[in-house]
Amino acid sequence: MSKFKPALLIAGLSGLLLAPGLRADDVSVSPSAGLAPDIVVNGQPISQNHVTLMAAGFDTDKNGRDGNAPEARNAARAELVTEELLAQEARKTGLDKKPVIADQLAFQSRSILSRAYLEDYFAKNPITDASLKASYEFNRANGKIVEYHVRQVLVPTSAQAREIIDKLAKGADFTELAKTYTQDPGGQNNGGDLGWFRPDIFVDHYFSDAVLKLQKGEYSKTPVRTRFGWHVIKVEDGPRPVANPPSYDALDDNAKQALRQKAAQLSIENLTARLTANAKISGPGALNSNAKGAR
Repeated sequence: MSKFKPALLIAGLSGLLLAPGLRADDVSVSPSAGLAPDIVVNGQPISQNHVTLMAAGFDTDKNGRDGNAPEARNAARAELVTEELLAQEARKTGLDKKPVIADQLAFQSRSILSRAYLEDYFAKNPITDASLKASYEFNRANGKIVEYHVRQVLVPTSAQAREIIDKLAKGADFTELAKTYTQDPGGQNNGGDLGWFRPDIFVDHYFSDAVLKLQKGEYSKTPVRTRFGWHVIKVEDGPRPVANPPSYDALDDNAKQALRQKAAQLSIENLTARLTANAKISGPGALNSNAKGAR
């Protein structure tokens, strides 16, 4: 099995895919209508999209949305013209062919193309409310919705998480460690207590999967990586069936969004697992990681 577990990449990409139905238009950074030139520099067009993206860094409203104030767009145009003139000079001198620069361009291209492929993939294979509802209602009808009483210690690095696990192995109290080390908001006041936790509606399945593997009183013996950081998890009690779980239609927007994002995350993982299984992956990095497909 592959030991490449791109949790951060998957989380970042699936984070783009939250809107109902996961339509391509919902996840595109820039609409196709913005491809028209806004300004032309020595025959090279700068699109309306580029102005919008640059302006977003200059001006936002109080809610954090991209600003479209004329001042911001004019400042963006000036910045883009400067960048374009410098880029044209760089090409004239062959800097775009310099290996280190070409490598940086390839890095950006890979990121853009991978996101574009996922947008196209989910446009063709949408995660719909109907599919989410059917799965949820099946679990509800068959008593498969359970909850656990969970504590956690959340830290920024795997090394810190391993240190906490070592302390637990030597008899340290989980609650006291959480009060001292956890970065979870509020966790230092309540010893990392998350209360009764429903794995089915938690946004990141790496955390949920770790909880499902633990028995009452057990803690995770290896750090658990999610988009939020590194976790050490303890199950205080459970599992127990959720009494009268609400129907899918009665779930709040946050719960539905969590189901949708988790489905997107799993879909991306299945896709990348299939691609990896058929890929020829080599090089010292792949070999050191024992990646499936490395030769």
